[in-house]
Amino acid sequence: MSALPFPRAGWRTLALALAGAVVTQAAVAQGVGCGGLANNYGPYDYRQYKDAPEIDPVTKQMSPLLMVEGAHFIDTCEALVKCKRGTIGSDIDYTLRAFPNHHRALVAMMLYGERTKRDQPPDALFTVDCYFKRALAWKADDVIVRLIYAGYLNGKGKPGPAKEQLEAASKLTGDNAFSVYNVGMVALDLNQVDMAVDAARRAYGAGMTHPVLRQRLIAINRWPSDIQLPGEAASAPAPSASEPAPAASAPASSPASPSAPASGQAPASGAATPPASR
Repeated sequence: MSALPFPRAGWRTLALALAGAVVTQAAVAQGVGCGGLANNYGPYDYRQYKDAPEIDPVTKQMSPLLMVEGAHFIDTCEALVKCKRGTIGSDIDYTLRAFPNHHRALVAMMLYGERTKRDQPPDALFTVDCYFKRALAWKADDVIVRLIYAGYLNGKGKPGPAKEQLEAASKLTGDNAFSVYNVGMVALDLNQVDMAVDAARRAYGAGMTHPVLRQRLIAINRWPSDIQLPGEAASAPAPSASEPAPAASAPASSPASPSAPASGQAPASGAATPPASR
């Protein structure tokens, strides 16, 4: 997943710049208890098209994602102001039926539910929760979907299911530094500080340089002092000539173990921050 680190911002103030399990035709037809996934156009995996050329260089045909977004998910529709073909709910719904794991459309539907104070927003065929379940039934290995869903569930006062989605996302990241970083950011939003510390070790150890996760951990005194960001060693002042050089046989200091659970640790301030994948 080619995700970029996401900024610290509330769900409601996003400037969205949002990063599978093989599903058989039988599974698509069966659906997930929230309507079948079979659709007159698609369904397509959003991840396969979000960074692809808008026009296929071989076939010269327009990308399915461009076709859907151009007709149903224009910028003003994503901003919940005005859509092109139908109402806000119907056009975002169409987008999510063609691309069930469309990250930005999922966030838009979630925000529309919050704005209208309805679990099933006006003109949407399903509840917001169903759109997330449909996305995961379609592509269960989509880390970004699980992280957005975790934030949604936590905002609904369901910390247990939110943590389950966060843990599932963490298991899917592999050694992708961007994905692990995103897990750490959402873990802090869910007050899962130990998981965030572990994610920081993995992400920065794999070469991540974006500083926000580090800054947030420093702010709550949980940044592990043994983690050194790339380039810090090179920029550190050299020892003076009068200082003895370290013995060549001296063993390297071992990394400090993760901090003990912070009981009673206050949650990070602000609303949950959605991961970026585009």
